[in-house]
Amino acid sequence: MRPDNLDLVPDDGFGVYVHIPFCQARCTYCDFNTVTGMGPQEHEAYTRALLREWADESLPVGRLVSIYFGGGTPSLVDPRHLAAVIAAIRERTGIETDAVEITVEVNPGTVDSERLARLRAAGVNRLSIGVQAWQNHHLEALNRVHTREDVVTTVALARAQGFTNLNCDAIYGLPGQTPDEWHETVDALIGLQVEHLSLYQLTVEPGTPLARGLEHKRVVLPPEDWVWDMADWAQARLAKAGFDAYEISNYARPGYHSRHNALYWYVNPYLALGAGAHAFNGRRRWWNVRAIPRYVASVLAGEDPTTGEEWVSAEEEMREVVWLGLRLSQGVGRERFYRRFHQPLWETFRGIWDRLQQRGLVESTDEAIRLTPRGRDVWNQVSQEFLDAKLESG
Repeated sequence: MRPDNLDLVPDDGFGVYVHIPFCQARCTYCDFNTVTGMGPQEHEAYTRALLREWADESLPVGRLVSIYFGGGTPSLVDPRHLAAVIAAIRERTGIETDAVEITVEVNPGTVDSERLARLRAAGVNRLSIGVQAWQNHHLEALNRVHTREDVVTTVALARAQGFTNLNCDAIYGLPGQTPDEWHETVDALIGLQVEHLSLYQLTVEPGTPLARGLEHKRVVLPPEDWVWDMADWAQARLAKAGFDAYEISNYARPGYHSRHNALYWYVNPYLALGAGAHAFNGRRRWWNVRAIPRYVASVLAGEDPTTGEEWVSAEEEMREVVWLGLRLSQGVGRERFYRRFHQPLWETFRGIWDRLQQRGLVESTDEAIRLTPRGRDVWNQVSQEFLDAKLESG
């Protein structure tokens, strides 16, 4: 259940993101750092690089609350590789794996009972299953390599191996997708009885096959009003099904809010391992070289794989904490903001809060400032106010 003090993760909580870039096929909408066609030999070398990078990392002060294997398709690699990384993290941090949320992204059809049992034995306690759509013709159009029947099988296999914390991802606003098809998708996900759902509006990234298809009019997106209605309908439907819409795109049953995602929304530190992975320590962001062979070669040669960095000022950090925190239904906690910055939340951005409140986009309580339902619909506009903001008290 959501803590009474509005904290999904502690002030000193940090996470570790591990990027596994290997895929069977590349989805039409994907612009992540992924690669197809690599096998066990490449997986082995990449894991050695991950372990070496982890051994060289400086740990932040605080408590490890989450390990997240994303991609790519982490479920493609032999579970012993993920187990080795988890063991190395556990050894340096001294954590008990059952006290930390350990998530692995899974594509339906890439796991069997034996593979899931090995993941569970390694300490993995949460799976994030990439469903994306329920209709097989949409899955085929997206170049997904699974069917909806594979989704049902994967959930059943996971339950049989003792996984009690499952997330499913799905996308709305797909080319040719109708409201009825989206309703069918959401109802099917509810029927799977998973603990968490992440429902994302389709983002068209430049240079992807999807973007080229739209440019050449080979595919057509649904009307904008349909997309808005899809989002509103899903929120209402999931509320009736007992899910808490605790963030703009995320829904959880009581007690199953995502700790790893909360680290990003609270702007807490997170380390990141792997090719192209981005990390943040509270004041500095840095990212690794994207090319997998270069990443592996540099790390195994004892070189720093970092290829870029940026420093975050205290003012920039304040703005981020606010505009990302407003994605949460609980809003930005006054006490947490003051503990972090030693400044009152309302007074720091008084002019912006006044404008947003007059427009009916935010509401203020003694505990927090949060978006109204109308404000949630225009979060992008609200966030821009803070990205452009100047502090009003020092």
